[in-house]
Amino acid sequence: MFLGNSEKKGINGFILGMDLDDRYAQISCWLPGEQKPETLSAEAEGEEYMIPAVLCRRTDRDVWTYGREALQTAERGEGVLVDNLLSSALQGKKVEAGGEIFEATALLALFIKRSLSLLGGTSRGALRGYRGLEKADFFMFTFEKVDRQALEMVERVALLLSLPPERVSCQSRAESFFYYNINQPEELWRHLCMICDFGGRTLKTMLFEANHHTRPATVTVSEEEQALLTRHLPEGKEYEAKEPSGKMAEEMDEAFLVLFQKLSAGKIIDTIYLIGDGFEGNWYQKTLSALCMNRRVFRGNNLYSKGACYGGGYKAAQKSRQKAGQEYVYLGADMLKVNLGLDAVKRGEDIYFSLLDAGMNWFDARGECDFLLDQDYAFSLRLSPVSGRKARQIVVTLSGVPERPPGTTRIHLTVSCPDAETVKLRMEDKGFGDFFPSSGLAWEESFSLTDVLKD
Repeated sequence: MFLGNSEKKGINGFILGMDLDDRYAQISCWLPGEQKPETLSAEAEGEEYMIPAVLCRRTDRDVWTYGREALQTAERGEGVLVDNLLSSALQGKKVEAGGEIFEATALLALFIKRSLSLLGGTSRGALRGYRGLEKADFFMFTFEKVDRQALEMVERVALLLSLPPERVSCQSRAESFFYYNINQPEELWRHLCMICDFGGRTLKTMLFEANHHTRPATVTVSEEEQALLTRHLPEGKEYEAKEPSGKMAEEMDEAFLVLFQKLSAGKIIDTIYLIGDGFEGNWYQKTLSALCMNRRVFRGNNLYSKGACYGGGYKAAQKSRQKAGQEYVYLGADMLKVNLGLDAVKRGEDIYFSLLDAGMNWFDARGECDFLLDQDYAFSLRLSPVSGRKARQIVVTLSGVPERPPGTTRIHLTVSCPDAETVKLRMEDKGFGDFFPSSGLAWEESFSLTDVLKD
């Protein structure tokens, strides 16, 4: 089990975090006033955090079961099992079960709702007032990756669960690793911190690195994926045994050791997290000795869902305009790597009005403001890369603006990002009160951050 940082202050709202893939789901929750999230167990007794991501429709009556109960129902031949819920929902598929066709996203929403019934089954008294999904101030999902399909699916799930879209979001597992880490004591990640995620065939590694020479400090998470076991398994099959033995165990241990030595060469790694059911058992004892040499090593499966809670807490604070207290900026694949703002003049002095901040998810990136257009019908935007490279200026000139005296055309500017590399601008003529009514004109422009920031 991975623990949160007890030195951090508690939050005001109730945050849910769910880690989800085609095999399992895990749920963590962060209660108001608590210093760290806790993970829900799928069993009344013990700490079993892995919820099989499956549904089963019973054949004797129109009832759906989920998780381990669904697997048991299907094994007894009493129902039809539906698996691969996440990938089916992402692809917008229709699923047949018991002679009927269902929308895969609706089945995924049903699985999520049934899984959250664990809130009512917990023995912790503090959770009794937060059993309903509607009690959540923010619900953060975390997936292997986030793309346009994932965003659209999450929006659909929120609708099916009757949740306001502004209280639901998603982030990648790499971003969840970032949020989890910065909420731990700094001694655990002062240099580098690594995740080894092994589900049975391939080993995925994530390397967390903070750059303290920038203000604010920036963090990157580099990802790699390597095969540990290929010869012994048919294509498409995962390693299913709880613990390999004999020749297989020796080969896997040796492959893991060689890979780790390659990845860690010349690096100072403070902490390593071992995640995934592939690490059950003792097959990697030789590698474990190398991992533990002058490092902290933890094994568990709830890091991503706890990271989702921490990320959800930050997003909830942003949306409620509270100070989120972020001292580090995550520069992941889904993040903006520049600050963008408007250069303007206020009361005779040059000012900079921030519109987009580095470290924002591109799909959350949105800024807007009103300003008075000058006599050149133009305005200037400043892009400042957090890498420390030289800032760039972009001059936008509007054509067809009605002729008016200087300073009497109010423009409403909206800035958003259709993807991580593109900035979209929308300008609307709002006129100038009763003196000059709005013309109703609007302009749109887009530009590539990569092209603009080229040396």
